[in-house]
This record gives sequence, structure tokens and C-alpha cells, in this order.
Amino acid sequence: MNEAPLSFEAAAFQCFVRGLRGVWRDEAYRGSVEAAQRAGSDEPAEIERKARHSPAYSLYSWLERHSQQFKYYGRYGVVRWMEERKDTLSKVLEEAAKRHPQRLQLDPALELPEYVRAVDTHQHGGGIWGDAADAFAYETSSSAYSFSLFNPRLPMDLYAATAQRLAPQAKEVLDLGCTSGGSTRALKKAFPDAKVTGLDVAAPTLELAHLRSLEADLEVHFRQANSEKLPWPRASVDLVASHWLYHEMPPAAVRRSLTEARRVLKKGGGFMAYDMYLVPGGAIGRWLQAGYAARNNEPFAHTYAGMDMEKELEAAGFKGIEMKIAHPEPSPEVQAGALPPHRTHFMTMITAQAA
Repeated sequence: MNEAPLSFEAAAFQCFVRGLRGVWRDEAYRGSVEAAQRAGSDEPAEIERKARHSPAYSLYSWLERHSQQFKYYGRYGVVRWMEERKDTLSKVLEEAAKRHPQRLQLDPALELPEYVRAVDTHQHGGGIWGDAADAFAYETSSSAYSFSLFNPRLPMDLYAATAQRLAPQAKEVLDLGCTSGGSTRALKKAFPDAKVTGLDVAAPTLELAHLRSLEADLEVHFRQANSEKLPWPRASVDLVASHWLYHEMPPAAVRRSLTEARRVLKKGGGFMAYDMYLVPGGAIGRWLQAGYAARNNEPFAHTYAGMDMEKELEAAGFKGIEMKIAHPEPSPEVQAGALPPHRTHFMTMITAQAA
């Protein structure tokens, strides 16, 4: 079964929402930046206070919040669409779980972290961990277009290529926070002879990841567990990777996850994290990031960007730490601290080795 197809009407509605995102990314963003520049402050909170009454920023803020709501819960929103087909989608996942069941290890007793249960992340009511409809909705939403309207599949190639450079001989690979398994499948293609396991706390997304791996004829394993307490023995893994995980976790949870990653890694093993971390554009860039985190129900995106990840990784037992903006490739102007011409969620690749 391929992605649950949207009807013509639903696909057309999503094109309309994409158009709204275009206005947010371009005209409303540029007007908001001008308002922020007029504020003349190096403090994001002061910029917010002075710019909040700007018409351009009011439109920008409204679109940032409500275009996501339209995408999920509009007349043809993806969550509503999948909810109407929940019984069928549940049966699809149930049937897939019967095939190669040794590759899918769920833990019904696993307690979801409070920071997962308490937040409707991405404005997805109840989160992606509830049922099959939630899992399919998340997959459809994340594979359609990103907030910045980039092709969301392109970073997977970067993810896999970085992993190959970091741990070319890896035989045991963990992919933390794998959701529906796109990043895990990319790793399996990069390491065809390795045991590759995707890990997540949400059972429905793991079931969907299992289905997609069967469809792709890839022998990938999936396990329901918390990255703060990995069910692997000490020094047993060659590569620990994560894709869009840490910006969804509070700082204390990030630290526990880093400690666990180091515990299970062999000495010299590779660690990589692909996520929003480095924020170009100085105070205005940080102001935009904090606003996004608040308006899209991602409260820890702001705190993650404020962590000193080099220091945190060193404390957890890593060395050779490197971090750079990996996608999209920043222009020389942006590298020098300028804001991009369009609203862009730059992604950072952090790599390190277990000391």
C-alpha cells in the first residue's frame, strides 16, 4: 500500500495551503524582518514587543499558526482525511505486523514521556502516537512539503551520506526518533549489510515504518523504546543517529539521551544528529525561531537552540565534535550572519565520535 491517496479535492486544498505558506515565507516574512529591524534591538523579547503591531508581522504570525491548522484540520486536512479512514488504515497495519514480526518489537508497557503526552506537537491534536490515522497523517504531512516548502526527501540523502562518512564499517546502527522510518530506510540503503534499527516511543508510527520497509523490500528492524533509556548493552553499537529528535525534547531529556547514546556506542563509534540548532540572522533569527516554536506547539525547539551542544556532548563523553548548517546550503551572506531572503528553517548536522 502506498501513501493513503488524497482525493482531487483534498489534494487541491493542500495546494491552497501550500500557497498560503508561500505568502508566509516570502512577502509576510520580508515585512516582518523590516519591522524587526525598525525595532532596533538585540533582544528577541524586545523585538517581539515592538514589532507585534506591524501588519506584516500580524499576517506572518497568523499564517504560521493557521496554515498548519488548515493543513491538518481544514475541510480537507490530512488528519481529518485519515480519521475518516481509520478502521481501514488500522487493518492495513495489523496485516503488515504479521509479516516478519521479528522485525517489529513493540512495548505496550512503555510509558510515554510527559513532554510527549502533554504537547500537541505540530498542532496535531493528541500527537502522532495515538492510532493508525495519526501515523498516516504525520507521514502524509511530513512527506508533502516542509514549512519552508523544501522537498522533504532531499535531506534523507544527506543523512545517509553523512552516516557513511562517519562510520563506514558500521554493522549495528540505531536511528533514534525514527517516526515512520524514512530516515531509517535511508540508513539501511547506506549500510545494506548492517543491522539497522529504528527506535521511537510511538507504536503506530513504528507499525507504519514496518509496513513501508516491507514495501521497499528492506530488512529493517523497529523497536518501541525511549532514547533516554536504550535497551542495548554497553559498547554494542557502531553508529547512533537521530533525525529531528532533540528539538522535541526538554534539555534534561536531551542530556539523558546523549548519555545513553555514548553508553551503547563502541569507543570511536559515530554519533550524528540532524535537527534545527544553529540559527542564522542574529537576534532577528532567534526571534523568528522562538515565534515558530511557540506558534507551532514546539516548545523545546527554542530551548534546544539555546543549549551549548558542544559542551553537552563533551560532558556525555564525545570528541571530534563538528556542527554546521547542512540544509539548505547557506549562502556566504547567511554564513556571515545575514538573514536569508526567504523564511528558511536551516537544519544543522552535528557529528561526533565516542571518546
